[in-house]
Amino acid sequence: MVKKLASMGKGKPKFARRNLRQAMVLSLRQEEHARRGTSVGAAGREVTSAAVTIPIKQRAGHPLVKTKVKPSEWKTKEGKHITVDFARVPWLPDDYGQGVKTTNPIRTSRKGEGGTYTVWVSPDGDVYYHKTAIEKVLGRKLTYRDGFNGQRRLAQLQGKVTDEKKFFGLLSAAERRCLPQADDLHFCIVSARRTQTQEGLQGIALVQAQFENVGVSPTWYVDEPSLKDYQALGLKAVVGGKLCPARNKCLEDASKLNKACVQVSDDISRWEYYEGEPAVDGSDDACNAAFAAATCHTITPVAAARFLLAKMRAAQQAAAKANPSSSPNTLQGPRLAGVYPLGSCSRAFAGAEVQKQHFIIGDFFVADKSPLRFDQEMTLKEDYDFTANHIYTYGSVLRCTRMTISAKHQTNAGGACAIRDKKGLEEQKNIAILRRKWPRGIRNHPKRKNEVILQWPADGDVKGERQSSKTPVAGGKGKRISTTPGLSKPGGVIKKISKAAEKLPNGTQPTTVVSKGPHVPTSKYIAERVRGAAGKTVQTLMEKYYYTDINGKKIKYCRKDLRYDLMRQFLIKA
Repeated sequence: MVKKLASMGKGKPKFARRNLRQAMVLSLRQEEHARRGTSVGAAGREVTSAAVTIPIKQRAGHPLVKTKVKPSEWKTKEGKHITVDFARVPWLPDDYGQGVKTTNPIRTSRKGEGGTYTVWVSPDGDVYYHKTAIEKVLGRKLTYRDGFNGQRRLAQLQGKVTDEKKFFGLLSAAERRCLPQADDLHFCIVSARRTQTQEGLQGIALVQAQFENVGVSPTWYVDEPSLKDYQALGLKAVVGGKLCPARNKCLEDASKLNKACVQVSDDISRWEYYEGEPAVDGSDDACNAAFAAATCHTITPVAAARFLLAKMRAAQQAAAKANPSSSPNTLQGPRLAGVYPLGSCSRAFAGAEVQKQHFIIGDFFVADKSPLRFDQEMTLKEDYDFTANHIYTYGSVLRCTRMTISAKHQTNAGGACAIRDKKGLEEQKNIAILRRKWPRGIRNHPKRKNEVILQWPADGDVKGERQSSKTPVAGGKGKRISTTPGLSKPGGVIKKISKAAEKLPNGTQPTTVVSKGPHVPTSKYIAERVRGAAGKTVQTLMEKYYYTDINGKKIKYCRKDLRYDLMRQFLIKA
């Protein structure tokens, strides 16, 4: 069964290229077996019709340059017609083509099997069945460098994206008024040593093609030894240096152009945005159900960057309007925007679409004319530091939790992977830098070795400048105390609060009282939870309040529950 992906005009379904190729091959097999007196299955009528009607020039197997023998006239020595393929092997030179032909039955042929064969055709129309035969004629070995342009074209032909007008319609009216043109952004791809492997070159081709499909030519910031290799591929490449210097050069160049800076990793294969209603509660089942019901929009990196910048600039305007007394030269609101850091955003459906004090992954982000730069002392995890610096300076960032990317963070050869060592010493060195700079904002990941989590403290004191861990308190030496105003008992005695109460959703304090909000939960157990929580302080909820969950189990109310109830407006601050 073939899945329709999107519409291509009225009554014209559009299918994935792999499905078109499969339909074409099955159609050829069916014709050949009919001549043999046997029958085989075929693809559906719609996809078969679509495969047949795709012009041969729009197929990846078509040569990239003009050849002596036209692809429409390809034939074997015995006169069999060769159909231009939708696929293309990664080592095939630009002037060669790839096709599919039907086969003749032999003594060992089994009923219903075989029928087609992939072949390669030279500019003169000579047909080859093996790579080694072509190499013998050319007098050299064929590598993935020979086929780079073909892979780039393959990526261009495979692109299927949501219409930009429809996608930008998801923005609010205020955000659409802030929607920039593509020329208002400086698109930078930070890369190093990716040209040495087939996997790296295929990644480069895929990323470049997604920009070229919408008429944008990004700038590649690469290491100096690899510069000529990148330029030989036809890319607009400049020397960026090591990771952080390259990132800073991107920001400096964008500043000189008076443009927002978009930084992209060189191994991203897909950008997606999920449109849908939030989960009814914070459970995994509810989140997965909301994610499954959402509409997935496949988008270009250019559309993704424009979307994020529109949201960010609308937030900047809202911040400026809320603080009219501030100096006109003072930057207000977020200056850094990015995507959800995981490949799946199902759990994000339990919260808001936009998060303001969360990690912005360095694989894809937009920086809007901010003077902040990357710390060149860091060789890894520099995006954690860059995010923390923006939150510390401007009070927030903008992370779109419904937008995701597909990237190879850990396994692709070259780039940051060349810096990591097996013992994790480089990781630990950079984690130590993060802890030194942001002691109350960085903690170890509970499950992943040599990984951290950026968790901004509720009081904003990420550097611990307003409190001392050595302050003696009643009840035990060295225990942490709250410095939040309003928690001191009469007579100056400081009241100790729990660790859970110190890390609260934005805008709430331990003394904040919550009451029922304008929205009513549809889930019975959440309605009971909200009813019991109304009228209590946040500190009481965090320390003493228990409720019965959907399975009838009594569990403690936590920050996640409070954040969800406030976000859905089941509870509000009294």
